Amino acid sequence: MRYEDKIVEEVQRASDIVEIVSQVLPIKRTGRHFKGLCPFHQEKTPSFIVNAEKQIFHCFGCQAGGDIFSFLMRYENLSFPEALRRLAERAHIRLPEPSRRNPSEGPSEKEKLYEINQLAQDFYHARFCHPQEGKAAREYWQKRGFDEKLAAEFKIGWAPAEWRQLYDFLSKKGFPEALLLKSGLVHRSPKGPFYDAFRGRLLFPIHNLQGKAVAFGGRLIDNSEGPKYLNSPETPVFHKRQELFGLYLAKKFIDRNLPQIFIVEGYLDFLRLYEKGFHTTVATLGTALTPDHVQILKRFADEAVVIYDGDQAGEMASLRGLEVFLEGGMNVKVVRMPKGYDPDDFLKKESAEAFKKLIQEARDFFDYELEILSSRYDSSQSLGLVKITNEVLETFTKVKNPVLLDRYLKRLAGVLGVEELSLRTEFSKLQKKSTAASRTPGALPKSQPKTDFLFQDEVLLLSLMMEDIEIRDGALRELTESDFKDSKFSGLFKMLSSLHAQNSSLSWSQLLNRLEDEGMKERLIACISLEWTPEKKSKAFKDCLSRIKNRQLEKRLEELRRLVAKAEHEKDLAGVDRLASEYRDLLARIRQDKDRALDSPK
Repeated sequence: MRYEDKIVEEVQRASDIVEIVSQVLPIKRTGRHFKGLCPFHQEKTPSFIVNAEKQIFHCFGCQAGGDIFSFLMRYENLSFPEALRRLAERAHIRLPEPSRRNPSEGPSEKEKLYEINQLAQDFYHARFCHPQEGKAAREYWQKRGFDEKLAAEFKIGWAPAEWRQLYDFLSKKGFPEALLLKSGLVHRSPKGPFYDAFRGRLLFPIHNLQGKAVAFGGRLIDNSEGPKYLNSPETPVFHKRQELFGLYLAKKFIDRNLPQIFIVEGYLDFLRLYEKGFHTTVATLGTALTPDHVQILKRFADEAVVIYDGDQAGEMASLRGLEVFLEGGMNVKVVRMPKGYDPDDFLKKESAEAFKKLIQEARDFFDYELEILSSRYDSSQSLGLVKITNEVLETFTKVKNPVLLDRYLKRLAGVLGVEELSLRTEFSKLQKKSTAASRTPGALPKSQPKTDFLFQDEVLLLSLMMEDIEIRDGALRELTESDFKDSKFSGLFKMLSSLHAQNSSLSWSQLLNRLEDEGMKERLIACISLEWTPEKKSKAFKDCLSRIKNRQLEKRLEELRRLVAKAEHEKDLAGVDRLASEYRDLLARIRQDKDRALDSPK
């Protein structure tokens, strides 16, 4: 499905890419552009620019680039229609019903899966609210100290113990069995019958960044067989390594002046914090924190505060989480809960103010780890000292900031009462060992992205045509669609030719909107994102034009050699003379063009 170009362009004209990007990233004006750290890859030196004049962005590091729609699609994992609707709502523009390219075209598989999850969420919430069916679930909910208002806000559900309630409900809606299986909400037994994945469980709908239901977490409320918690499996719309429970809400409450986010382990901990007013909270989905989680969190906050249970398992989870944040380059602190308490228990027995105090006393990762290790090992004993030193230095290898690293090494030397130089020597050995391990023979090498220079002259020429109407006019006089080897580029040349004939003057971002290939957009933007003087722009155009035309001449030369050989084989002497004459003329023309290029000023 797609919207008409005029609607897309109306939304685009009403939106400013600088304003949108600056709401989620710190960017500063540098000359004609705005610059900041790229949100799409890790970097220390800013290489991400936003061009207010052209309404485009480009990263010189990872080559990501596009217009305002491309940014939202990449940053928030949106489809184009979703990004368009987001910007239209923001600009108070009412969108018409989208047209279909093909009358037989229907919703995509992902759209159907979103619909299935939404229907399942409503179905299970209705079961939770049902006077008889949901009685046990509501009693458990109330026993945990939660009210009906919170259940309604988060669409808390109840999956009855029956085997096929949801399957029967969705089947009657017309969804095919193959799609129901793909949703993860329905399974098939080895003997053939279908059955519901969740049965006899309190359900927590999991939403993506756009607030769409994509999966469920289920908790047993009695002593039934099976794991206490059960999450949906991976599906085309749900990836555990990238989703965090409640992030779609938390991102709305984050204070720009104090961009901090709280991380808890479970659904009930999250709900308790949210209920008590700690709205910038997210929960992991029964899995460890991943680098993907950290990169997503960095979009919305500068610092994470990890709040895990006050037992040994919680401490271990906190330590693992610390390293993931450090490797991801995100500031992190840890709240150490009192022994035997989890966040839910603490807030039920103590006040929100008491919990705020715990947060205010959150430890820097260095202080937290050192406190944990000192409680396990005696630093006054040689073995204990070595254990503490080795484990802390191992964590230091994850610290990306050299200034912080220098500070931590000094502090560690002071706390342990050892020479700083000896610590630095040990740390250097550990770094070398870690580097050597990553280069172990037999280890799979990391693939390095390579810039695709295929048909680069065509890309550059087309970007210059989009940029400069005089260059466009000159290119259209000299070239045709057939001069382009890549069909995508010949299609863009045809579009520019048509617009030129109609005297249409579309902006860079509007032209990009008419292209569907994101890779092609990025290559075009990369070409034009450099600073061009009029002289360099003119020379670049002439060089590209010459190479493209000479490529066509070379192609004709190759064809003439084949035709001459054929004419000789057929003893067509007149044909041989005619073709050979054309061959000599073309060869002379190519040599003249090369001589002119060598003589022209650089």
